Amino acid sequence: LSSISNCIVKRKMRTTFTISLLLLRECLFAFQISPCHRSCTTQQHHRKNYQLKITSQPQVIEDTEVKIPTIPRNLLFGNFQHRLPKLSPDGKYLAYLGTDPNDKSCYYIYVQSLFELNGASDYADNDDQPLSVAKIGSPDEIIRNFFWAGDSQTILYYVNSGGQPGDENYHLWAVNVFDGVRFYRDLTPGDNVKVQDVFLNPWKSSEIMVAINARDSSLFDMYRCNLFTGELVLDTMNPGNVIAWGVDPRTFQVQRSIIRNQTDDSTTILMRDVTSDGQFGEWRELYHYPYGELGNFMGMGIDGRSCWITSSCGRDTKALLKLDLETKETSTICEDPRCDIGEIILDPEADYVSMVSYEYEERELHFFNSNLEWHYNNLVRQGPVEKVSEVYVVGQNRDNSIWVVSYEPSNSPPIYALYYAKQQRIKRLFCAQPGLLQYPISPMQSVSIKARDGLPLVAYLSRPFQTKVSLQDTKVPAPLVLLVHGGPWEERDWYGFNPLANFLTNRGYAVLQVNFRGSSGYGKAFSHKGDGEWGVGSMQHDLTDSVAWCVENGIADKNNIAIFGTSYGGYAALSGLVFTPELYKCGIAIAAPSDVKSMIENVPTYWGPLRNTILRRVGPVNEDEEFNRKISPFYHLEKMKAPLLLVQGSNDVRVPQFDTDRMVAALREKKKDVEYVVYPDEGHSILKLSNRADFFERIELFLEKHLSS
Repeated sequence: LSSISNCIVKRKMRTTFTISLLLLRECLFAFQISPCHRSCTTQQHHRKNYQLKITSQPQVIEDTEVKIPTIPRNLLFGNFQHRLPKLSPDGKYLAYLGTDPNDKSCYYIYVQSLFELNGASDYADNDDQPLSVAKIGSPDEIIRNFFWAGDSQTILYYVNSGGQPGDENYHLWAVNVFDGVRFYRDLTPGDNVKVQDVFLNPWKSSEIMVAINARDSSLFDMYRCNLFTGELVLDTMNPGNVIAWGVDPRTFQVQRSIIRNQTDDSTTILMRDVTSDGQFGEWRELYHYPYGELGNFMGMGIDGRSCWITSSCGRDTKALLKLDLETKETSTICEDPRCDIGEIILDPEADYVSMVSYEYEERELHFFNSNLEWHYNNLVRQGPVEKVSEVYVVGQNRDNSIWVVSYEPSNSPPIYALYYAKQQRIKRLFCAQPGLLQYPISPMQSVSIKARDGLPLVAYLSRPFQTKVSLQDTKVPAPLVLLVHGGPWEERDWYGFNPLANFLTNRGYAVLQVNFRGSSGYGKAFSHKGDGEWGVGSMQHDLTDSVAWCVENGIADKNNIAIFGTSYGGYAALSGLVFTPELYKCGIAIAAPSDVKSMIENVPTYWGPLRNTILRRVGPVNEDEEFNRKISPFYHLEKMKAPLLLVQGSNDVRVPQFDTDRMVAALREKKKDVEYVVYPDEGHSILKLSNRADFFERIELFLEKHLSS
């Protein structure tokens, strides 16, 4: 899994072995790409031979009332029973995040022997206590991600332990699962220290490389780390403009860097030759991305004389290219004029691409390897889905003989299985949240909406089941929740299972998720149409126009519209309430910037190399006070008419609490209806189970009070 040439590059970095925590993912060109995972597929029912029952639309008789069962909030927003299954490199053990049957407040890492697993029958859907070799973690830790070290004995995992809860100072911890789990070691100790990337040595399992900001909080240097002793040795110092590093897997030396030019905001991949005895050549330019271009380094070619990159240079959307390291010539391997390339699977033994994916509306797979295509189709034949687009291979062992597969129909949480490639058979593991299988999940529909200037917008519509049905009637307009994604860069909405959308439709609300201009995935022109368009510009107009489309098409009740978002989505919610106050009946804003200039002035120091890029995308709020006041909701609070639920984490490093406190004080002074909730042990996201339980109960009560359903 640590091999660059055997990488799976997913379209949305939700969990990676190289956790990149510079926070603005549009600027991160990750070198160590590894399997990551996101629930996002199409709707089908489970096959009977898989022994799983997925509940769909209740059957109705004409002119009857249908009772829709209420999905408990804890099933949608509590800790899922199983997450992130990962094989040890030797293929003997399986680890996953799971909850304790007696304490579901946190995740532990469970490790199981595949020998015992293969001797047992398939897990039952409600099996809480599978056999375990080890249980790693404690109730005080929130484990965000983990992975195996090369020795197949050590588990490495990330915990926010470098400062205050939620401040995003993630440390890397290590534990040997076979010594009774007695020795937990913080490999990146220190206050306000943050780990950005981790690289495994394929030749020496006791050694890894980590990028951390221990020397200078604004910069990430590369260190060698001994897993057994914890010793950290500075290997390569950041000269001040490096935003990501890359390692040569053959020599395990730092071979590549990505630099950001602070003058023109261009990005360049640099490379140096590395000999087997550790001697280095001079850094040289490998590929240059002028400002506005999209791209990434994907991996080295097998021959060592070429590499794989993605780039939008010379085209609108991001394509897969092969680059000759000596001549710098590129050849285009595949592209789609509608949208950027998504997943990329490179053959581990030959120098070619096996599969890529695109997602304009829904996931589409394109195979270049007929053998791999056969295996995917075999996974469909043996599994609980109907299409290969619902199959994700999320991990393998070292020799690729065993795969971890995630089946992801849009009407259920993920279902995991092992696939034995040589035997061509699967063994079911577990459902991520089996308690959800008994409830009906509203289908998601992809739709195309035209903005006022004619720009097409891909959006996803989820509608509640009808409780009173006549076969002669069409669906009646419902209260609508406009759910706005965060980012806004390197973020977009996706088709597939979505707990929040499922929760809202189950409570009787229609849900619309719009990929407004500025969202990622649709090429550089679409992305940069959002530059300078925050608040009162076309980014917000796209949301307004999408609501109008729902009303015109009989989907939404024009008198019952709510806007709901987190981070940039929270900013959009505030903007909707103050700039289009007649449109929304209420709003929910989480971690929401209210003064754009203040937010940028208070970003963490390690955002420094990206600051100019942020200002280019947002606009000159640092120099033009009038422009900042124009787009910042704080300066327009007197226009707000609708009730607002506002949520803030005290340790948020992206949206400072003092800005939100100031806004709430001003709202209360103006006698506006605002409910303000502060979680003192959270940051930009609400992670602790007790806080999530409180948070989603408040959301349900707020919508019940202010939005008819």
